[in-house]
Amino acid sequence: MTDEIDPRDFEDTARAVVEACAKATDGRARAHLLAEAGLLGVIVPEDAAGLGLSLRHAVPVAAAAGAGLLAYPLIEALVLSRALAGVDAGEAARILGGESIATIAWSGVAEDGLVGNAPLAGEADRILIFRADGSAVLSPASDLGQVEPPSSPWDVDLPSASVRIGGPVAGLELGADAVRTLRADADLLRAAHILGSASHCLSLAIGHAQGREQFGRPLSSYQVLRHKMSRDALAIETIRNGIARTLSAHREDADLVREAAWLNAARSGPDVAENAIQIFGGMGFTWEVPLHRHLRQMRAQGSYGAAADRLEQFGAALIASSSNEWYGEANHAI
Repeated sequence: MTDEIDPRDFEDTARAVVEACAKATDGRARAHLLAEAGLLGVIVPEDAAGLGLSLRHAVPVAAAAGAGLLAYPLIEALVLSRALAGVDAGEAARILGGESIATIAWSGVAEDGLVGNAPLAGEADRILIFRADGSAVLSPASDLGQVEPPSSPWDVDLPSASVRIGGPVAGLELGADAVRTLRADADLLRAAHILGSASHCLSLAIGHAQGREQFGRPLSSYQVLRHKMSRDALAIETIRNGIARTLSAHREDADLVREAAWLNAARSGPDVAENAIQIFGGMGFTWEVPLHRHLRQMRAQGSYGAAADRLEQFGAALIASSSNEWYGEANHAI
């Protein structure tokens, strides 16, 4: 079935549903809209009521969510329902059917007593909490403790929250191997989410530059702006190619390729949004132009994926593993 369906077939549907979600009143209504279109069950096996497709079919869905500023924890729902399919098919079906809103606290572990970076935790029915041993538990939100929204969330459309755990965490358990797969899937979908968001930012910037005049000339006629937008277009295509390489059956090192694709997206995507804001000038900082909202949601995804810490670790690992003599000398000097 996977080979018969083109991932691009999901693009138009995903965009239309995300647009409809923008008019919905809350997370519950958005969950039902996404579920009715089958988008929450794209990568869930068929025996758990999903479509049984591969991650490459979920990429355009995540990209549409990024482009449309979807105020729903889509990535969390996708990876959770897939991970739970082999543990509790009923719970997976409730998530992909829109009956249950589930999210993930991406930072902290249960033993700390405080976990954070949980998108839409205030409306969630279930929250996945990681443990220090690498496993995780999906617990009812009502059993966990106090939900504490941040004073200034990165993502204003889909605010995250912290959860102060009041006691033992109980619920459906995922082993360390399942958690590693879940995190890897989430990294790829985050890269796709940022791809959609950055592409929309560049599209807005190009439209503005072509229609806005300064000193009797359209902004797009100025070479410095053309070069800036060309570099951003190249950055977006690099993100797209990184995702494609990650999904390719011919990739050399799956973990290395996926890590590079995710970290490049987390680094390059916000730069595209910041450049678009500059092209708009003062208008770029207003609520009427959504560029700062895209910048915020990309920064939020970077925080969920611990991009800053992992980029430093990734660079150090590459240098340490290189056989190049210069790298060896640099590593010795450090």
